[in-house]
Amino acid sequence: MYSYPVNVEFEDVDTYGIAHHTKIIAYLERARVHFIADNNIDLNSLSYGIVLTNMNIKFKLPLLMLEKINIELRVKKIDKFKFEWDYIIKKEGKVVIRANIEQVVIDIATKKIIIIPSEMRKVLETILIET
Repeated sequence: MYSYPVNVEFEDVDTYGIAHHTKIIAYLERARVHFIADNNIDLNSLSYGIVLTNMNIKFKLPLLMLEKINIELRVKKIDKFKFEWDYIIKKEGKVVIRANIEQVVIDIATKKIIIIPSEMRKVLETILIET
């Protein structure tokens, strides 16, 4: 599991004082990017892209301004061409949001799906949920 802390900031909330869903998606992306970068993959020099194909988010409780949250990130499954992230957002140790995001790897030039490169697969496997 990879863990990434986030603070819900003033600019993240709507007029009701609740973090807007688009900001929550950005938190998930931020955790994923930091996980990859923290595992020595330079996202600025890749010859491939990682693109989203499916997203499912379950909101159990709202996130409010200035709350400190923690995003737990795991890989649920990996096959030849796609992989699925499993996210849990917690505040005060309690699960408030669960998300699953499926992604594939594409060749940047052709925009076609390619086999997950070995360097990426190795990093993903470090947080693969054992089944």
